[in-house]
Amino acid sequence: MIENLKLALNLNFNTGSLEGSIEINLRESIKTFILNKGLKVEEANRELSQELKGIQGFEKFKVSVVKLEEPANNLELIYSGKLESYESVLPYLKDSINREYTLLRTDSLFYPIPAEPAFESLVKSVVSSEFNAEIDIGGVPDDLTIAFGGEIIGNRLIIEGTNRLDIAIAPFHVVEGEQFRLFVLSTKGIERTLDLLRRACEFYSSILGKKTAKYTVIETPENYGGQAGKGYALVSRSSLRREIPANLYHELAHLWNPRVTPEAHLSRFFDEAFANYLTALAIREIHGEEAFNSFIENLRRDYEAVLGRFPEAKKLKPSEWGKLGFWKLSYTRGALILHDLHQKLGEDFYEILRRIVNSTTLDFERFKAIVEDVSGLVIDV
Repeated sequence: MIENLKLALNLNFNTGSLEGSIEINLRESIKTFILNKGLKVEEANRELSQELKGIQGFEKFKVSVVKLEEPANNLELIYSGKLESYESVLPYLKDSINREYTLLRTDSLFYPIPAEPAFESLVKSVVSSEFNAEIDIGGVPDDLTIAFGGEIIGNRLIIEGTNRLDIAIAPFHVVEGEQFRLFVLSTKGIERTLDLLRRACEFYSSILGKKTAKYTVIETPENYGGQAGKGYALVSRSSLRREIPANLYHELAHLWNPRVTPEAHLSRFFDEAFANYLTALAIREIHGEEAFNSFIENLRRDYEAVLGRFPEAKKLKPSEWGKLGFWKLSYTRGALILHDLHQKLGEDFYEILRRIVNSTTLDFERFKAIVEDVSGLVIDV
């Protein structure tokens, strides 16, 4: 959806507010954008209206809906206001502007997203975007560091071919490895983390193909939720330093996400299910069979807990999870489906993974065709 984006932000750390100026180019003409509920358009190069409205099917998630009088494929806006947290609706979404830890990410709508105020429309917009972005940030105190997954040149940030933006500002330490760059709030225990990250990357590369670009990890405080972008991840403080850092392996696995259609992405099967099962395989490779079995058993217990609350979920196919609101099954049942498939197919399973990763566009029909072509097995997903 988005093709190019130029954004200038001026942050006020005393009030938690921002002023933004954006130029955005789209691959098609659209009429509606959504913004964080605390932000308001002040000037625009087009006639528009705006109102505060709940996302369809998720009405407590309020957004500023910006509606153009006529559809357009480019837009220039000046907007401002306080970046409001959505923590009361989604506990992980604590994004705000403050000296302790500032986080700006697509999920908190700190820049205009071309979408209707509906969850499905928002997901499809983000997933179908692959844009280049330049961001200039002002107002950052000298004692704080900007963390970003792309190139950082002073207060200018550049990233290519992304579908989301994640910017953190805090008193970070920067730890550089040959292939990795870590923005951490403390260096305690981080050398071990860097070694485990390197080993996990080598393992994924051995089965899926090597990634040559530098990978960035940005530490977050607890309960901010893990997040993966193009060539980077947000990972919590404790997750970075656990004996078995499964969340770190999970976010790293997203580096090999296949390209999927927006409709298929709704189920989260091709990113979260695959990332969780790749996590299990990395745990077996690095920490041994017992740790692997324990991880799989935890997935089974978590899935059974879901069925205890929603027994109807057992009858649903992965292709139905997204539209029916059961996409979280990908983390548990989705990964278990892949585990069962691996047990049935043995080494052929890795050929399926490689074909999926290298697919130009993937959906459930293409996935079924790949499995049948490699193994002769007919599956129903």
